[in-house]
Amino acid sequence: MSSKNPLLIPSLLTEKCPKCRRGNIFTQKSIFPLNTCLQVNEYCGHCNQKIKVENNYGQGMNFVFIVIVFIVTAIIYSLTLGLSFKDNSIFYYLGVGIILSLLLQPWLMRLSRVLFLYLVIPFDKTK
Repeated sequence: MSSKNPLLIPSLLTEKCPKCRRGNIFTQKSIFPLNTCLQVNEYCGHCNQKIKVENNYGQGMNFVFIVIVFIVTAIIYSLTLGLSFKDNSIFYYLGVGIILSLLLQPWLMRLSRVLFLYLVIPFDKTK
């Protein structure tokens, strides 16, 4: 399978280089310790593509993911428990949404940077 081109979705989710889909984007695989979870390799170790395009790239995508978390939480919460102003369940939903957003923040930030790179850097089938 090494001669075939890697698939888009698995490469995106495993945070591989958008050009060759083989090299790692981040310096470490884990999000822990949190203070270094967003450190990006300057160049891809496999194809030498410059990965670090600018300092704060992909920040706008992070807000999109937070909105998606709130929408998915609202759908799941309303289907399972229901939303109403009468019993203050809307406030419980907001609390759950905020807690989920905070807990998922490191993964969402990494995913937003990877998605931004996949939108900016085209895939090269020859690499």
